[in-house]
Amino acid sequence: MARRTPFLVPILVLPLTAQAPVRVEAPRPADLDLRGADLAALVPKDNRDAAQLEAVRRAWMPLVGPLRDAATVRLRLPLGEGRLPILLGASQALKAQNPAVRIYVAYDPQAAPILDETAWGAVEGGALLPEDLGNDPSAWRGLLAKAQETFPGRSWTLWLPADPGPLASTLMGDGGHLVVPGGGPTARLAAQLPTGFDDVEGGQGDLTLRNRAGEARRWTYAAGAWSAAPLPKERNEVAVTAADAYNVGALLAKIRAAQLRDRAAVRTLQADAELDLHIQAPTGRGGDLGFSFGYFEKAGEWPEMLQKEVRLNGVKAKLDGEVQLPLIESRQSMSLPVALGLTERYRYRDGGPAGPGRRRLRFEPVDKDPLLFSGDLVADEATGQVLEERRERSGLPGTVKSEREILTYGEVAPGVLRPVAVQTFERWASADGVVQVQRRFRYSGFRLNGPDFEAARAAARTSKTTMLKVTPDGTRYFTRQADGTRRIEEKPKSSGRALAGVILVDPGLTPPVVPLGGLLYFDYNAFGKGVQLNALTAILYNTASLAIPRGLAGFDVSADATVMLLKGTERPVVNGKLSDQDGVGRRFGKMGLELGHDLGAGFRLEGRGDFRYDDFSEGDRKYRTPGYALPPSGLTRVGTLQGSWLFRGFQVRAFHGWGTRPDGTYGLASNPQAVPDGGSFRRWGGSLGLDRELRPGLWFHGDAGWAGGKAFDRFNALDVGGMGGVVRIAGIRANAIAADRVAYEKVGLAIPTGPNLRLSLSLEHADARSLDDQKTYGVTGVGITGDLPGFWWFTAVRVDLGLGVQSDITGVKSATGYIALLRVF
Repeated sequence: MARRTPFLVPILVLPLTAQAPVRVEAPRPADLDLRGADLAALVPKDNRDAAQLEAVRRAWMPLVGPLRDAATVRLRLPLGEGRLPILLGASQALKAQNPAVRIYVAYDPQAAPILDETAWGAVEGGALLPEDLGNDPSAWRGLLAKAQETFPGRSWTLWLPADPGPLASTLMGDGGHLVVPGGGPTARLAAQLPTGFDDVEGGQGDLTLRNRAGEARRWTYAAGAWSAAPLPKERNEVAVTAADAYNVGALLAKIRAAQLRDRAAVRTLQADAELDLHIQAPTGRGGDLGFSFGYFEKAGEWPEMLQKEVRLNGVKAKLDGEVQLPLIESRQSMSLPVALGLTERYRYRDGGPAGPGRRRLRFEPVDKDPLLFSGDLVADEATGQVLEERRERSGLPGTVKSEREILTYGEVAPGVLRPVAVQTFERWASADGVVQVQRRFRYSGFRLNGPDFEAARAAARTSKTTMLKVTPDGTRYFTRQADGTRRIEEKPKSSGRALAGVILVDPGLTPPVVPLGGLLYFDYNAFGKGVQLNALTAILYNTASLAIPRGLAGFDVSADATVMLLKGTERPVVNGKLSDQDGVGRRFGKMGLELGHDLGAGFRLEGRGDFRYDDFSEGDRKYRTPGYALPPSGLTRVGTLQGSWLFRGFQVRAFHGWGTRPDGTYGLASNPQAVPDGGSFRRWGGSLGLDRELRPGLWFHGDAGWAGGKAFDRFNALDVGGMGGVVRIAGIRANAIAADRVAYEKVGLAIPTGPNLRLSLSLEHADARSLDDQKTYGVTGVGITGDLPGFWWFTAVRVDLGLGVQSDITGVKSATGYIALLRVF
């Protein structure tokens, strides 16, 4: 018969922490009694508020200061909802001043269980002192079980009033750590226990310890002493092998403490800050807006920023005095971020190693508040310093629909880490659907606790230059008052105006050179309802748009209207050449209505209705043909379903539309042309695009696309060239090709060539199948754009020139473009 284990008592195997399972005469912990503490003073309501954080830090100082040299501390916590926040706050404050301190929670039979994992690593566990245990050893095991119910995630340490004898193995098997008086049998056993043997099998008077390698040692109790004993030669065992769970709570506690130490080290901080926004267009190159700031931060006060420079398309704008441009952000996008708040509103889990000595923690919100992030952070395991944070949120209620942020941390002083760079990819709702915006914030030139901070900040406040204040609800202008003081604006600046003088050059227009003057008004929070309003009037050309995020049953609503009173003359392509006959003039007005809805992960679906009125008339005299009947003027209606995906500079778009236009005939009596299919037609297409910053200020743009359809005619086709074509190829005149198939490719670079010039170059090509002869023609152009500083009264200057360099059709290459002078006020 096989031999059995000689003990019939239950045997429980529990992995303990690296702490030795038995210690001798370890000092009892010092007490920090927080049962009567003012929770409102010790726990911030909003951890984004610098003033609250500093006030809380100061409130903890007199409580934890006397315990700076204590090796162990026992927390006596209040009952109720404040129990967990005060535990986390106390752990942070104690470990910030002494990272080696061991913290325990006092036993309270009336306390509700602490089940939150973030608390488990914030302390070593619970403490049962002699006054808790009493002098009856038979009650100790039951009391340990009750204590474990109040804090099940961590072990309990028992400061025993007497040596437990054979009961020691049972208490350890139940998950207890023991502190015993000297001189007894358990104290002598403690001297025999090898290092690293922390896993316990404990039965009455029988103790087996194992290390991580699985090696086991055994001791038994007999005749008043613990003695080494052989392991049973024949045992019925079940081995379970699994990876050890990473102690997320312990790392979170280190991160909290590191944050508090860094915050305490920063009494004042000055820095230089650069903010750049790159706004991608649905097709073609986008635009850029940049700022340079002086940054001022003082403990307990909201940071302030002095606006030193504004850049339009990479070039310094001429803005004198206090000029306030609209602020578009999604709560703190433009503000100096701080390490994640590590509050109970987030759930944290292990994300695995992130390099030698580094760990990745993943986090997600515990509720559906769209303003909360999800993502991950990388921290140094030894110090708790956050090195990088990636976070995102979607379904935001305002102009910014979603954002993905990458925060990079660096030293602002030896051992003090702060965010030094923030890169954000955002999706903004607009009248043209959703556009992608890349935002980059960089900090440099840190001056920590400098002696001239107050003087420098006072000089900034008394200057006549624009200042901003970083508040918990976002960035606000810090406006200078008549008496020289400054006041925080209650609402973010959302509107602006601009005057533009434009000289437009396009041989397809009549006349080909047109001077225009325009007034632009824009508001990103019209009527205080988050409505976007844009309007431009240039007399001959007028356009307006309206966008209402989540304006109808959760759908984004947008509308736009355009009126073009400047007549263009459209000429057909005949036998591969642009004809000098059959010219027809056109003016138009159009409006559109769109409903859009985000599908998540950067995907979006939109439905759009467009209405266009075309007014056809005699064209330029030299291109007219006597007896040529004009096409029917009237209303064209188009319904379009379109989808898009935008992600980190990439954008993919596709559409399919159905439309009707006025039926009828046009052309010469000898060769009349009928509108196809009674005026019904279809259009479809798609595009791919990428905008990528190769180095600060150097932008690469590339896009390609295609478009097609059916039942087109000359006056309802895919136009290539000009300012308003379906596909604009630089240097190809307006209405150059009436096509039913188009494919195009473009590449470009925006090059920062100096403080007074940014040069943008592009190479653009399209292949279009002509309606006239069903042949495919290629055209190529080069775009050259120069952005210049403003002069005299103007804020900025742009020169945009397109040169046609290749064409399979004679007469469509030209020089097109414009010169624009802009005044922002």
